[in-house]
Amino acid sequence: MNVKKHYDSHLGNFYTWMLGDWEKKSEEFKRFLQKKNLSPQLNQKAIDMGAGNGIQSIPLAELGYQVHAIDFNQQLLHELTENVKKRSLTLQVIEGEVTNFDLWKEIHPELILCCGDTISHLVSFTEIKDWLQLCFQSLVPGGRLLLTFRDYAKELKNDERFIPVKSDSDRIHTCILDYHEETVLVTDLLYEKEGGTWNMKVSSYPKVRITLDFIQTCLKEIGFAIEISEEFQRMKFLVAVKS
Repeated sequence: MNVKKHYDSHLGNFYTWMLGDWEKKSEEFKRFLQKKNLSPQLNQKAIDMGAGNGIQSIPLAELGYQVHAIDFNQQLLHELTENVKKRSLTLQVIEGEVTNFDLWKEIHPELILCCGDTISHLVSFTEIKDWLQLCFQSLVPGGRLLLTFRDYAKELKNDERFIPVKSDSDRIHTCILDYHEETVLVTDLLYEKEGGTWNMKVSSYPKVRITLDFIQTCLKEIGFAIEISEEFQRMKFLVAVKS
């Protein structure tokens, strides 16, 4: 199953629940942007690639960005729209693949975000390199690319492959990782109580087995200068500037 089908038929149904305290994490992200001096500085335009339910898009809008939020999942985009309405904000919501350059080639933002491991959802290392190049071309001079992702350099083996994500009285979500040379097969296993009975729902999809070294090397080869490289919310956090 490809990543879109996985989200449409499975993960999109409980993605927001899986994230946990949405308000808290959204506010943490906003404060982090402020701390790193990533408020609008040039033309105020921002693109949130793989925007989902708006956990990054809304903080961007609150900081003054004109946000274009792109995602392929209708359910999460509906949640984003509802979250925007609650806050009387204005966002441009775009349904489609982040690799469809025609959707965003005319925007020329000062900031492009791709968070939550979305970059590993692309098809191959080659597609990731090409997409990063398109981001570079689209950004205005001095514009920034912000990425968060997991580093899959270290292979998890045996019991390490089973990652308990979240559970409550009605749901138990476990993620299982199977490592291959260039991909990681991700299986989202959900037990859900329905009418007093526990039902198992399972779906798998591949991610590109990206590493911090690979992403940094690509960025530098394209012409980006890396400004920030650290950890945030248990993920790698990179900011690269079009110098």
